[in-house]
Amino acid sequence: MKFNKEVVKNLNHGYEDIIELSRSCKFSDCTHINEIDCEVKKAISEGTLPEERFNNYYSDKNEAEYVSKQKNKTKAIDYMKQRKLFKR
Repeated sequence: MKFNKEVVKNLNHGYEDIIELSRSCKFSDCTHINEIDCEVKKAISEGTLPEERFNNYYSDKNEAEYVSKQKNKTKAIDYMKQRKLFKR
């Protein structure tokens, strides 16, 4: 799925640990849900990444995907700022 580059950059802000882990996943398009050899799932199962933190990331990611699809980008960015998903 394609995202606005600025949306992706801002989503990753604050979740650098998860992004770093995901670089070691077997598949570059890993969703960290069902794939084998997922480093994020491994970190959760080992207790080095709290599951709640990943759930927050996943929730923010889904919300950012939805917002990035909206036609009114100004309204979408305002919404993301309100949710603290958009930082400059």
